[in-house]
Amino acid sequence: MDREVFSQDAPVSWKELLAETARLLKGDNSELEAKWMIEEVSGLEYPEDYQEQAKPIQLKRLKGMIERRVTGEPLQYVLGRWQFRELDLFVDDRVLIPRPETEILVDYALDECKSKKDDLDATRSINVADLGCGSGAIGLSIVRETQNVSVWCTDISEGAISVTRANLAGLGMAGQRVSISQGSWFEALPVEMLEKFDIVISNPPYIGDSEELPIEVSDWEPLSSLRSGPLGTEDLSFLLNNSIDWLSADGQLILELAPMQADAMVKEAESLNYREIQVRHDLAGRERVLIARKPL
Repeated sequence: MDREVFSQDAPVSWKELLAETARLLKGDNSELEAKWMIEEVSGLEYPEDYQEQAKPIQLKRLKGMIERRVTGEPLQYVLGRWQFRELDLFVDDRVLIPRPETEILVDYALDECKSKKDDLDATRSINVADLGCGSGAIGLSIVRETQNVSVWCTDISEGAISVTRANLAGLGMAGQRVSISQGSWFEALPVEMLEKFDIVISNPPYIGDSEELPIEVSDWEPLSSLRSGPLGTEDLSFLLNNSIDWLSADGQLILELAPMQADAMVKEAESLNYREIQVRHDLAGRERVLIARKPL
C-alpha cells in the first residue's frame, strides 16, 4: 500500500485516495468499488467535493477496508451495508448478502397483499411470516412498501436476529408492524398464529452439501444459510409440509429455490394438494420462485 498516500502525516485529497484505492483493488469493478468505499468513509456524494482532504481517522478506516477487500472479503461486508429494493441494509458475515434474485419475492408478496386488501375486513391486517429472515430484507421490505400488513421475522441464528433488529431501527413508524423472534422455522411463531398467516415467505437454504460454491461465498457467508443437506431441497420440503398448518384458509406460500429444483418442488406441492401452484422467474428469466395456495 502506498505509504505516502496513506500516511497520516501528509495531507491527501479524496481524489488522490480514489485513484490509489482503485489501483490497489484491481479487478474489473475496481473503480466503482473504490468510489463506494470513498463515499462510505468520507460521506461525500459528489466528485467535485473530492478535493477536500481526508482526516487521519478516515485514512485509517479506508486502509482497513482496502485490506479486507484485497483478502477476498465481499464488498458488501466491507462496506457494512447494501441496497435491497428501497432499503439500505446493514449487513455483516452473520447474514447472507441480499441479492437481486430475492427482490422478486417481495414483488410477488406485494401482489398478494394487494389482492387480499379488498377481500379482508379493513380492521384486520394482512399477516406475513418471513421465515429464516437473515438481514430482514424480505420482511422489512414488505412492511416498508405496504400499508395494513404485519410481519413476523424469524431466524434460528441469534446473529441474524441481531442484524434484523438493527435494520428494523431504520424503518421508523412502519417498524411497529414488525415482530422479531428467534427459533427454528415455525417454532419461533406463537401458537395463536396457527392458520392466521395470509403469506408465508422464505428464502431458505437450498444448496446441496456437495455443490461447489464460489470462494467468495463459501469462505465468508454463513453456510448454514446456504446449505440445506445432501439434496439441497430438505428445507424447501420442510416448509412445504409444515406451512399448511400456519396458512390462513386462502393463504399463499412463496419460496425461493434453485431453477433445477423447480419441477421436483412443484410435484411435491401437488402431492400435498396445494392449489394454484406456479413457478415464477427472476430478473434473469430463471425459474426462481414457487408460489402455492393452501390446500382446501
